[in-house]
Amino acid sequence: MFPRTRALPTRPAVPAWKVILPLLGAAALGWGAYSWVTRPVNPAVQPAARQGTVAGDWATLKTFGPRTPGTPGHDRTLDWAQAQLTALGYHVTRDAFPLEVWTDGGATVAGPGGLTVTGRALYGSQGADQQGALVAVPGDATEAQVDALDLQMKLVLTHCPARPWGAFAADLIDQGAFGVAIIDDCARPPALSRAPATPLPTLVLDRAAGTALEAHLGQTVTFTARTGTDTVQAGNLVARRVQGQPQVIYGAHLDSVPGAPGANDNASGVLAVLDLARRAAGTPDAERAWFVLFDGEELGLTGSRQFVKTYAYPMEQTRVMVNLDMVGVNAQPLGVAATEDLLPLIRAARPGLREFEDDPQSTRETFGRSAGQTGLSDHAPFKAARIPAAFLHRGVDRQYHTAQDTTLNTALVQDAADAAWTIGQAALAAPFTPRPECGLTGRDCH
Repeated sequence: MFPRTRALPTRPAVPAWKVILPLLGAAALGWGAYSWVTRPVNPAVQPAARQGTVAGDWATLKTFGPRTPGTPGHDRTLDWAQAQLTALGYHVTRDAFPLEVWTDGGATVAGPGGLTVTGRALYGSQGADQQGALVAVPGDATEAQVDALDLQMKLVLTHCPARPWGAFAADLIDQGAFGVAIIDDCARPPALSRAPATPLPTLVLDRAAGTALEAHLGQTVTFTARTGTDTVQAGNLVARRVQGQPQVIYGAHLDSVPGAPGANDNASGVLAVLDLARRAAGTPDAERAWFVLFDGEELGLTGSRQFVKTYAYPMEQTRVMVNLDMVGVNAQPLGVAATEDLLPLIRAARPGLREFEDDPQSTRETFGRSAGQTGLSDHAPFKAARIPAAFLHRGVDRQYHTAQDTTLNTALVQDAADAAWTIGQAALAAPFTPRPECGLTGRDCH
């Protein structure tokens, strides 16, 4: 019988913590190194950038053409403006978001005797088919004259409206019209105004098609519009110092309506914001201000609404948002529409500045059940979030939303930037109590 063999001693198992702790330590070191390398930093201020001027910026910006989202001019503007702000020493983020842009699939009018004429849908209208009796309304009809008409279930044919086309079509639809066809026989290029927010068809016909259709007044015809949307990439540019607080936000929208170069609306505001960023660069003011170029303003203040949602927490420190829109053509003297808490401060800081009331926002989408919010530019979402806001504006000029919006006065832009700076400095000097950290709506405050 062989002797029983003794089992060899085994090494005790290594405790798990002796493995896990070194791995955690290595991961922490790696994460720390990664965070250090990728941390946001303030770029150096380039001396050449501080020597820039409004006139020099305009000489470049106007070469890009229309800045409708999804077009080359829009993308070049974003790249150029980001480079300018970075050279001024700001950490710039491009907050991208998808944006649906309107597309025209054409329009037709069909009627008795084989009538068929073609045209296009008015910018912003929705595709639809509607049938009704064709009636004529003069293009120079006033609001009061339109209000006196019985247009229930009628299809309206009109010559080049004296007012912006979208507003005129909205008045006709408010009177019960089931569709509008505009004959483009204008002596001067028409305003590229957006159609009212309604599924009823709004058409544009050339002179020949309009003449053919006029022969069928009083008859039953069918208006057809085919429209759609494409999704494009848009983006707000937000320039700030890494540790900078948005105590003052200077903003303007960079996009333009389709077909319009957008000099006054709103390259003028972009130029003013760049001038303000240049003025603050390399000074303590740069640590207390953010400079924002909003996208998608012409499509429903999309960029500014996005900004207010994204930066709700840091904006608890915001004393004033200054919006600059259409400040390069002197349709009226420079004016301001501001929240009530700002008006005394603005009057003292810039005596004699014209004051005006914000336009009401449309209630068409909500059938009159809106909250009565006012403001048709990018300051409106800030007002809705209870952030003090001032809107600098020189009124609507004759080139508004047309292909002729090609020129601006750089001295007027500079003056608007001066006014914005004065308002910002006055807000910084005034007593201020930050909002409690319970949300901008105040719903969680106790």
